[in-house]
Amino acid sequence: MGYFDAITSGSFKTMPDGRRLFFPWGVLGHGYAVPTVAGYERLRRQVKINTAVSLVLIIAVAALQYYLWTFVVGGLLTAAYAGWAYVQTRSLQPTGERMSYQESLTMQALRHNKAVLWLMEAVSILYVATGLIILVVDPQSWLIALSSIVFFGACAAVFARMLVLRQRAA
Repeated sequence: MGYFDAITSGSFKTMPDGRRLFFPWGVLGHGYAVPTVAGYERLRRQVKINTAVSLVLIIAVAALQYYLWTFVVGGLLTAAYAGWAYVQTRSLQPTGERMSYQESLTMQALRHNKAVLWLMEAVSILYVATGLIILVVDPQSWLIALSSIVFFGACAAVFARMLVLRQRAA
């Protein structure tokens, strides 16, 4: 399993009775029953491609330091995904099933490589430390420092939780 396969797994679930469900909004919405294995795999592939392309575009715009445009691109990508999800789910049977945050995180944790999870944890902690150093060395850059501390601190907490969930499930 690759990185994007692991992230994508948070939008899909196979029920004990064999039904395959798609959660286009993850934990924020209800599931849709996908009637065929081919349809299920097609949706997984499309969500994975969308995730990869969106991440690359947002990082590219942010790397150019067009921060306002980063939000604009993110909004446009979200709107495009919403339209795509609407079209895809029109023909699917809605279910009353919900995916909990715990379920989504556990599925992702199990599909991520353990070494990759540890690497992401270490890198997140490194960025938190870098934010703290920036705060001390260059207090005028407090917004960048604080952003790094908050964002990567949250990332570190999620990766730590995923490592615990992975360990418990094993």
